[in-house]
Amino acid sequence: MNKGIPVSAFNKIFFAFAAIFLIACAIAVYQRGGKDLKVGLYGVVQTLHRQSPYDNYRDPERPLFRYAPVFALMQYPFLLESEMTAPFEFQHIGLSCLAWYFTVALSLFVSGRLLLKIVPAASFKISERNLKIGFLMAAPLIAYELTNGQNKLLALCFMLAAIFFFEQDKLFPAAVFFNLALVVYVALLPFIIYFLIKRRRFIFYFFLGVMVVFLIFPSLVFGLKYNLYLLYEWWTKAIKPFFITNSYTTYVDLRRSSQALPSAIGRMLAVNENRQIRYFLAPELIHIVIRFCAAIIVLISSLAVYKNSRPIAKGLACSIFLMLALLLPQYCIYYTWSWIFVFYYAVLNYISYDEVMPGHKRLLVAAVLLSYLSICLIGVNTLKSLSFLFWSTLILWGGMVTVMIRERYQR
Repeated sequence: MNKGIPVSAFNKIFFAFAAIFLIACAIAVYQRGGKDLKVGLYGVVQTLHRQSPYDNYRDPERPLFRYAPVFALMQYPFLLESEMTAPFEFQHIGLSCLAWYFTVALSLFVSGRLLLKIVPAASFKISERNLKIGFLMAAPLIAYELTNGQNKLLALCFMLAAIFFFEQDKLFPAAVFFNLALVVYVALLPFIIYFLIKRRRFIFYFFLGVMVVFLIFPSLVFGLKYNLYLLYEWWTKAIKPFFITNSYTTYVDLRRSSQALPSAIGRMLAVNENRQIRYFLAPELIHIVIRFCAAIIVLISSLAVYKNSRPIAKGLACSIFLMLALLLPQYCIYYTWSWIFVFYYAVLNYISYDEVMPGHKRLLVAAVLLSYLSICLIGVNTLKSLSFLFWSTLILWGGMVTVMIRERYQR
């Protein structure tokens, strides 16, 4: 920062922006009335009445509450004055919206503190600066995530806590936080490969965490019989139809707001005409193409992390597997890309080291700038249809794995 804006001035500008940003988001949250928070609160009300939160009377084939049952317990304290008048419709929800907003905003702050401890940099001052730059670059997506009453930043916080404890060799707390992250966003499951590459014995603690988070704790509240019923409902209605299926039509989502791999490839090989999908290839073949591409991405990610264990590359390694939770699910709405500040931060920290090859620095910077351009143009519908955000993120992922693999063999 010495050659540009002085550090003190940059900090003042950042904190002024952050204050205005948080206040503006709080106002927007209250005015919007918790669009996505209503889904979680619906799950709370359903479980209070000992019913299934996975029932969607608007569309029986598509549950809106797709979280593990214990998520209803996590959101129970935020019901407050809210009253459900009809499925997914609430009165007096304003206080719930603000309480949830400030909780998720706090989780974003905690995530920042965890990142400062997890991701190495040439110096702590550089690391702090890079974290602020990453936040500023991702601010539009973070705002969209916060003002929708979404929960993916909370999942990120749990995930970073899991990584932090894992790095401290505290595997049981790491497993518990990892499973809490899965409760909120099950698409994080591929991250277990990262853990197993680093420490194979983590698998024991992972299953222990599954027992605690998914079975023991919620059964103490719901009762064993009702919790098992909820777990079965979650599996049959929310997990199996979308993640373990042979049907392309249930696996893909052609909405422009979804920027995941199935949607990106789906928009290239099929079109939605008056709610009827017209395929340019057989649906079964499209499904195979998507699964094959996903497998290749996971394989290359695993190879990159396995081959390069250099401490300075830790941020890139974690980012590569976090990206899988954005790129590979059945669908992923672009506000989940609020996580992208982690990727920018990891790249900026990595290139802060003098020992990183200049060519690799240029490659990563170019990939970050392309990714940032996709954020700036996120409102352009044509680019949404072309999956610009997905492809730019895939290029950033490709830059990271290329650097990690090449540096492993060039040293």
